[in-house]
Amino acid sequence: MRKVAFVFAICLSASVVLAATGQFQPLNVKTGLWQITEISTPTGLPAIPPDMQAKLDQMTPEQRAKMEEMLKSRFGGTPHTTTYKKCVTKEDLEKNAFSRPTEKCSWTTLSSTGNDVEIHGSSCEDGKNDGIKGDASIKVHVLDSENATGTVHVTVTSNGQTTNFNNTFTGKWLSASCPAGIN
Repeated sequence: MRKVAFVFAICLSASVVLAATGQFQPLNVKTGLWQITEISTPTGLPAIPPDMQAKLDQMTPEQRAKMEEMLKSRFGGTPHTTTYKKCVTKEDLEKNAFSRPTEKCSWTTLSSTGNDVEIHGSSCEDGKNDGIKGDASIKVHVLDSENATGTVHVTVTSNGQTTNFNNTFTGKWLSASCPAGIN
């Protein structure tokens, strides 16, 4: 399940930068340190992989109940809010920052201006060895050079089960410099 979350983290970590193959214009935002707040609402509990099922079978009934409750809260439609910091560079705004070698998504720019972008990632195969694949639709809207909002919809299929993640996010520029350790 961490790999499922990783696919979404990749998409969301670049949420204030425009990046996709095809024709695009860099977003009109400042470079530097941004704070991203995202609200994710997942639906559809994913199938439990065989190795995790074996671990669940070894747990006490109390441990198993806690784990199952955590899985339900994480994937059962309960919204989760996450806030993190992201360093946005000029290079991020000019290149395909969504694409990562392990992700193997095919990104298409549907529309792009300095204030709005809509991209779609299809045939995403991060986690393919675990039977995970998915698609993503991302929209970013720049309110001004220091504020942006957007939505991300991801559909992931794992072991024949489909999980949807509907995310909204806000990005706020904090400073022109980025502390060490924040990418």
